[in-house]
Amino acid sequence: RVLLYDTIPVFVAFTTFKILSSTDFSHASTLAFVFDVTGSMYDDLKQVIDGASRILEKTLNRRTRPIKNFVLVPFHDPDIGPVSITTDPKKFQQDLQELFVQGGGDCPEMSIGAIKKALEVSLPGSFIYVFTDARAKDYRLKRDVLQLVQLRQSQVVFVLTGDCGDRSQPGYRAYEEIAATSSGQIFHLDKQQVNEVLKWVEETVQALKVHLLSSNHDSAQENQWEVPFDPSLKEVTVSLSGPAPQIELRDPLGTSLEEGLTELLNIPNSARVVNLKFPRPGAWTLKVGCGGRHTLRVTGVSNLDFRAGFSSIPVSEFNHTRERPIKGVPAHVLLKCTGLKPPGQLSHMELVSGSGRSLRTLPVPLPSDSGSRGLWSVPKFRTPSQSFFLKVTGKDDKGYPFQRLSSVSYTNIIPDPPAVSMPKVVNGFYMQPAMIGCSVESDVPYRLRFTRSGVAIGEEKLFQFSGKAFWEIPHASGEDEGPYECIAQSSAGLRRALTQLTTEPPPVLKAPLNVSSTVGAVAVMACQVEGSMRHNLTWQRAGLTILAHSGRIRVLPNSFLEINEVQPQDAGQYQCVATNANGDSRVTVWLLVPEAPSVVVRPQRQAFSRGSEVRLVCTAAGSPPPQLFWSHGNMFLPNRISNHGVLTIRDALPEDAGNYTCLATNEAGTATQTVSLNYAEEPSIWVVKQVVMVAVGGDATLECRATGVPLPLVKWSKGKTLITCVFFANMAPLFSETPVDMTVDVGENVTLPCVARGFPLPTVTWRLKDGRAIISEAYSSDGTVQLETGHLLIQDVWLDDEGLYVCEAKNQFGTIRTEARVSVSGLEPPLLAHGAPVITTGISQSLSIPCMLLDGIPLPERHWTHNGNQPLPRDRSSPQSNPDGFLHILNPAAEDAGIYICTAISAVGYTSREIKLSVNSKGCTLTYSKGVSGEENTVKMAAEVGSEVILPCEVQGSPSPLVTWSRNGQPIPPVTAWFTVLPSGSLKITDVRLIDSKLYTCSAENPAGNVSLNYNLHIQVKPKIQAAPSLLKALIGQTVVLPCVVQGEPRPEISWFHNGRPVEARDTAALRIHRASLTDQGTYSCVAKNTAGQDTMETSLQHYTHHLSVLSTPAGSPFPKVRWFKNGLGIFPDQSEFSVAEDGSLVIGSASASHSGDFKCVASNDAGSVERKTRLKVNVPPEIQDDGQPLNLTVTLKQPLTLGCDAFGIPSPTITWTKDGHNVSHLPVIQISFLKNTKK
Repeated sequence: RVLLYDTIPVFVAFTTFKILSSTDFSHASTLAFVFDVTGSMYDDLKQVIDGASRILEKTLNRRTRPIKNFVLVPFHDPDIGPVSITTDPKKFQQDLQELFVQGGGDCPEMSIGAIKKALEVSLPGSFIYVFTDARAKDYRLKRDVLQLVQLRQSQVVFVLTGDCGDRSQPGYRAYEEIAATSSGQIFHLDKQQVNEVLKWVEETVQALKVHLLSSNHDSAQENQWEVPFDPSLKEVTVSLSGPAPQIELRDPLGTSLEEGLTELLNIPNSARVVNLKFPRPGAWTLKVGCGGRHTLRVTGVSNLDFRAGFSSIPVSEFNHTRERPIKGVPAHVLLKCTGLKPPGQLSHMELVSGSGRSLRTLPVPLPSDSGSRGLWSVPKFRTPSQSFFLKVTGKDDKGYPFQRLSSVSYTNIIPDPPAVSMPKVVNGFYMQPAMIGCSVESDVPYRLRFTRSGVAIGEEKLFQFSGKAFWEIPHASGEDEGPYECIAQSSAGLRRALTQLTTEPPPVLKAPLNVSSTVGAVAVMACQVEGSMRHNLTWQRAGLTILAHSGRIRVLPNSFLEINEVQPQDAGQYQCVATNANGDSRVTVWLLVPEAPSVVVRPQRQAFSRGSEVRLVCTAAGSPPPQLFWSHGNMFLPNRISNHGVLTIRDALPEDAGNYTCLATNEAGTATQTVSLNYAEEPSIWVVKQVVMVAVGGDATLECRATGVPLPLVKWSKGKTLITCVFFANMAPLFSETPVDMTVDVGENVTLPCVARGFPLPTVTWRLKDGRAIISEAYSSDGTVQLETGHLLIQDVWLDDEGLYVCEAKNQFGTIRTEARVSVSGLEPPLLAHGAPVITTGISQSLSIPCMLLDGIPLPERHWTHNGNQPLPRDRSSPQSNPDGFLHILNPAAEDAGIYICTAISAVGYTSREIKLSVNSKGCTLTYSKGVSGEENTVKMAAEVGSEVILPCEVQGSPSPLVTWSRNGQPIPPVTAWFTVLPSGSLKITDVRLIDSKLYTCSAENPAGNVSLNYNLHIQVKPKIQAAPSLLKALIGQTVVLPCVVQGEPRPEISWFHNGRPVEARDTAALRIHRASLTDQGTYSCVAKNTAGQDTMETSLQHYTHHLSVLSTPAGSPFPKVRWFKNGLGIFPDQSEFSVAEDGSLVIGSASASHSGDFKCVASNDAGSVERKTRLKVNVPPEIQDDGQPLNLTVTLKQPLTLGCDAFGIPSPTITWTKDGHNVSHLPVIQISFLKNTKK
């Protein structure tokens, strides 16, 4: 037994994180808004809707568009979504406008899950903006989000108008970590300042955005940075977020830059962003300062940038890297640079902390290609345990220094234990080799071993990479069956997988025998399984199972396949499949149906001259495909035949003339055809004596000699002074060029070649074999013409040009013929476009009835009939048809109504289309409720959110008008979740929403006219004041803020009352009481009113002094020394929550329930001591604990339901349950029980 290992490296493809090409959509980004839709975000939403249109307009008008699509992720605890993804900016704005804020008072929120969803659906290198006024409730998802940020290389920016009041909570710290990792920032604003941030977003959503500097600081400090600006930077943006932000920028000459800076954002005590266009190349100095925790980002617009990929071994291809390093494994970095051309080069790569501090600097070697490929390899190093940015520095091709920073920070991948997998069952064949495979995926090196029944087999091996191992059993048998286990262990842990080896094989089929059958005979194909194992046997052809047990093709009881009356199309391969529980086996059986060959040789007769090349083409058909052989006389020619039966004679000699025979043969028979090949040689002539002298009366012999094949004929002629000898080579016609079969589209021209040689020169004529005459006129512009060369030109081919054409060449020594078939194609039957079967018009309303021709070759003719009359009258008052097929009816009358039929006819066929014309006379009339106010034909209506509204639109007309509704010009479907068009034509809107405040138009139309009515619907929302504490306690002299956050439409008017008396307040949303006194105690009422109703909230204000004193004033001489005890334990003055006043009283700084107990005061001097005991009880106001139960429940009808209310307070609070504002304690189906030690 041998243990084999086959290691296969596995690589993780790195994901692009930069927009490197403005023309390549594969690098385009997503603009994503993650929005909190709780009620307190109402003002934020209005500003985001307005700002989004400006962002989209600015982005889409840029020459390079960075945005490919838009994503909107609303969230409201406990729900996230629905997520909207679109490439249409208008649809994105519409989705924003349809958001509806609701509820409120819940802090924190499910914001991290919403960010995770946005990252999952967004493209790499995207812009994600989070709008909320609460910290995260689901901060445990932070790790998943950070991994997605590093994978997607996207930026996350937080726009916070609140944070639940405690920035030390994990829910807020998660925001900071996500922003720091993604090179994003957190902006703290008032709700009125959201619009200012959106103006900044307009400028920052850009293509070719690069990062220059990033730092995060937990405390107030001032920092100075030197940053090189290279010529490729078209603009630079400095963004500082934190309290009291200060930015100073000095150019390479040391001049402080005030002018030339564009201020994109300036929110006092929160953020400042400035922008500089086309900065001077060189080293710039940036000085920033903040009064507390702050973040700094410096970005630019440039085509010079880089991407980084990590690997555990050196690689030369970027797609062999991963997006993060692995903890504990030395990392190699491959940098892919764009916009950097030689001699420009990288010099160093620096690892930088989140605060901008350098962790390590590594030199970047110059690659062998001097960086022409844009790939730079950094030797291996160990990555730090903390997160880090990568900063590269170098010089461009002009020698200017530059630096770039990665868009995200990197953290190490904590490797998981190896992932081990094996098949559940390994099927082995008896006494055959069996391979037991084990696949392992691991980010770190691991050791692997096989075991059987807990006992190790073979040696343990060390692997560096993911791969696959095999345990081989050379000759598997029954004793090898059983469980086998593969165990892989790395520094991250141990994993194992189990498989079962079985040696019972699938059925084994005997070797098949192919079957040959003649046409009409019976063919039987056999298929047998070796041995006696149970099996199921089926036959298949072309992937389909043959199930028939009767008929021409059937499966016999012994599983043989029988085919009766065999046809040629039955020939081919058939598969026999044997199956049992262990698998299947299959063999292929071929059915051969022999067919005697037929053979055709072209040309039939051919002449050649010495040295020329002769080609004879032999084509044959038959089954199986016949073999072809050529012979010359009685001699076979095996060496001159090509694969396609072409006989080629090169450098022909006279002895090559003769008869050539093509023989086609297969098992069904043979076929032959013989052609004649004639040698021809042009005659040559010469005179033995140019001048012959003879005496008058004497004999003269004039000798004239000639050569040629065939032998020329000699003729003499005598002129006045010369006797001419002319030789004629008597030669029967031979074709030197013959026509071939051709297929021609209608309307095209075709030329059939036919050239003959011979002596005398043969006459070439053409005719159709069926006896039809060919009309030939020289130089005719159409029809059929025979050219001077003998070719036949058929112009503008038509149907009657199809046929078998015969070319005949004739002289006194013989006649030869050749044939060629012309087939006419491209014919299409007439096809008319489908249209409305019924057309309606009004009297005197002229119209055109279309009869559009979609197809038809040759072009069909169109004819119209009206009520069976054909043709239509031609007088001007009657319907007229034009060449385009339209039927124009001027000033139609009632008698023009009826059935119109358009018929298209051609030589290929015909088709027709029937249209019914109705002529109506009564138009639309529309009625609606009277007494409404508004402009003419516009009705103003108001409705309350959640109610049902019916917009009347009762229409009359003949025929019945078609009623349609639109909202702000967009059509409304007849039935949707909210809208229903009633049979009367009125529009019913159920459960109206705030976004339903739109202009609605009812349009009624019939052929006689149309009419419309507008409704201006204004949706009102009763004022709803967000819940606030009913009791406030404040120190005397403290500033007290009584909140009154209200929603409503139209915007409610807010009034304040103190003990029933009006109070003047500048900010109606919050009543501020400066330096509160005892006279300010009492009940404060906030009343919000609008046209939809009003809401009232009352808050009681009580004052108290800051300290709680446990009084015990001692006296004595000398003045006694005072000591305090609680529950028997001494109280020391240095305890933070206790202090002792000069008169000996014990003062508790901020009383809580833990301070309740028995206190004892002991006063002592030289004369003695005395003590006094006091019991302190601290009351705690009621508080309902969050037990994690969802606020919204879905339950089953008639099933019990328990609602928890975990309340705490001292003394124990009284709990009351209400439903829809009514007490439920008296209802028989509701039982209120109090659990032990709780108030549930």
